[in-house]
Amino acid sequence: MSEPLLESFEKQPAENFPFAVEFGGRMPSGLTLVSCALSAINTATALTDNTVLASTTGTIVGTNAVARVKAGSNGSTYKITYLVTLSDDSVLEEDVLMDVKER
Repeated sequence: MSEPLLESFEKQPAENFPFAVEFGGRMPSGLTLVSCALSAINTATALTDNTVLASTTGTIVGTNAVARVKAGSNGSTYKITYLVTLSDDSVLEEDVLMDVKER
């Protein structure tokens, strides 16, 4: 069985912008997002490369966890992991692929 496809987005190396992941559909009723930890891995090297993140702490906006992405090497793909803690101390995880391509 193959793994499900990850959400992905494309950016240019010099771009710097927020990217949000929606957790509302995965949270039990009555709970809220409390915090978000972020990490990034270069998929070609399998090494952690948090230089593509403005911070390893995300921002919470309602039921969204927001990372500010930046930089990256042209032609590289990074897997960004969002680990969010809920108000009952449960933890949810979501991975997103970021493709860096000069246009």
